[in-house]
Amino acid sequence: MKKICLVSITVILASLIAVSMAFSQIPEKKFATRDGSRPNSLFAPGVMVGKTLYISGKGDYRPDEDYPEKVKNCLNEIKKSLAVMNLDMRHVVKSFCYLQDHTKYPEFNKIYAEFFPNEPPARTTLGVPQVPGDSEIEITCIAYADLSEKKMVGAPPEGFPFSPGIIGGKTLYISGKGDHLPDGKHPGTYEEQVRQSMRNIEGVLKQAGLGWDNVVMSHVFLDNYDNLGMTNKVYSEFFDFGNEPARATVFVDWVPGGSHVEITCFATTDLASRKVVRPASFKFGPEEMAMTASPAVWAGHTLYISSISGFTPDEGITTIDLEKQTRQMAQNHYGILKEAGLEPSDIVSGHVYLRNINDYRPFNEIYREYYCEGPGVRTCLMPNSGYEKNDVRVRASFIAARTK
Repeated sequence: MKKICLVSITVILASLIAVSMAFSQIPEKKFATRDGSRPNSLFAPGVMVGKTLYISGKGDYRPDEDYPEKVKNCLNEIKKSLAVMNLDMRHVVKSFCYLQDHTKYPEFNKIYAEFFPNEPPARTTLGVPQVPGDSEIEITCIAYADLSEKKMVGAPPEGFPFSPGIIGGKTLYISGKGDHLPDGKHPGTYEEQVRQSMRNIEGVLKQAGLGWDNVVMSHVFLDNYDNLGMTNKVYSEFFDFGNEPARATVFVDWVPGGSHVEITCFATTDLASRKVVRPASFKFGPEEMAMTASPAVWAGHTLYISSISGFTPDEGITTIDLEKQTRQMAQNHYGILKEAGLEPSDIVSGHVYLRNINDYRPFNEIYREYYCEGPGVRTCLMPNSGYEKNDVRVRASFIAARTK
């Protein structure tokens, strides 16, 4: 009897120690402001969670400058945000770059490379019709503070200033992958193009010693709305049903390199910490609510939330009214956060995609009511010229975190 009690006590103590260690590792959240104070605004310039810094989308802000100077201005804004947290460009692990004039992609690359001469970050670059304000470029970044825990996966493609993948801590950030075959050509059918894009992602995962089960978030960029169904069909081949990563599907005007699909992923090296979050209200639905994504996925103390619009769980999009769609979208996000044991104030980063940039100001007034309790960082833009065959006015994906 004493032996049984002793074993029980030992098990309880071990459990308590494990719980204690888990809570002691919960990261701290800090704002990237000069005095560290919480900004009273729509979004923060930067938010540090543990060793990971999320930076809001930065524009060039100087409409009269020539293009090289615009790129420099934009990247210098990134440098300023990094410097607030005593970091520099070496710490950047992932960037999303949105260009209004994709014909200037080579020129953009030339200037961008000057800021990342060694071990450049993973990167995804797209062509979009409109970013906010007078800017022609919008760049958002994720940085990692501990360079000893940063590792490049694969070598940068010849002539391009980005790495196939970068590990920062326990997260692998993978560059956007198009459908290029090893010889640089494209598969003959769109179905095979999507499959090749996924295989290109798979190659980076394998180089990092990971697999599809490790993926927690993916961004799927398409330049043709009619390709969505086939994209979902092929994409679903690579994941176990019901265990898919969170996902943002974004229709853009241009994908680099002659591809019509570009996919980028985040993966965790700690598979034991990966867990799907699925509120009961999230069921099967119309095409854009197909079961090709989990509503959200935990990776340690970080929650990746899928891109979600203002759909109702049973009927899909029921109104074209911007305010109603935004409020329903917020309720959908709130349901996911609640299921995960989090609150809106735990949002640390977000991507917002508007159907029309003219909705920017009225959208912000509603956004302020729901998403500014943190606030987290934000990147907002109009990703395509209006060719979507749906009534979605706004969709957004977020990253949230359990912090002290």
